[in-house]
Amino acid sequence: MKDYLLFMDVSGDVARNYVDEGKIKLIPMEFVIDGEVRVYTDDQNGIDPVEFYEFVKRKAPMSTTQISPSKWAEFVEPYLKQGQSVLCLCLSSGLSNSYNSALSAAEELNARYADAKFVPVDSLRATGISGLIAERMVENKEKGLSIDENLADLNEFRHKTLACAYVDDLDSLKRGGRISRTVAFFGGLLDIKPLIQFNADGTLSVWGKQRGYKKSIANMIQYYLNKTDVDNLHTVYITHANDEVYANELAARVREVNPNVEVKIRLLSPIIGVHLGPSAMVLGFIGK
Repeated sequence: MKDYLLFMDVSGDVARNYVDEGKIKLIPMEFVIDGEVRVYTDDQNGIDPVEFYEFVKRKAPMSTTQISPSKWAEFVEPYLKQGQSVLCLCLSSGLSNSYNSALSAAEELNARYADAKFVPVDSLRATGISGLIAERMVENKEKGLSIDENLADLNEFRHKTLACAYVDDLDSLKRGGRISRTVAFFGGLLDIKPLIQFNADGTLSVWGKQRGYKKSIANMIQYYLNKTDVDNLHTVYITHANDEVYANELAARVREVNPNVEVKIRLLSPIIGVHLGPSAMVLGFIGK
């Protein structure tokens, strides 16, 4: 089997050891804060996510940008020139055009290089849920799957990954076009917190609404119990908008209902945090 490299854009949150050990390379992404373009790299070379969430808390104007075909080529082509193929996990096509841009870049690059190829993967997911898919991608390669076999497996496996999210700030969802201005206004008055899930096509939808944090967390745990098999030793990702107290509380509740689960806690990628806002938390897991 010809060897290949594994990439993931930084909208996904995978345990840091996968990057530090060289199993996955990360693709930076840009966003705009107060009119200034900033880069998130998930290391010391980009914006610190803790600093980012300070901007979020004070509701600084911000937006995300997609990775253009030329940027994809800039990141990937040096490896193709060396004869190394690249399998890359991309942000959900239901949330961004970055995956489609990657396909455009792949078409051009793969026509140019006969001995290596660029293969984008539509995760249909983001943040820690993409982390679960990234772990599967590494596991597949270590088992000896070819790049095409790995792609085929990931295209099936991604549909088994599920997530529910707690969103504290309705204004962030309003800015992202997920809810209307009216819903955001009255939801804020009533202290209603929307609960978000990923759809099969990689888009987001509101699956529940609850008043207050405690009830919202209880609903997230019930969602998890309804949709996973607690007898299987699956990993769970909890990603949070710089609120470790809430994240640890959610992790404790998960361990209560599933003592054998491995819980990995990470800061929520700023690329997703732009849209979910302060105090957001995402619980990602493998479904039944």
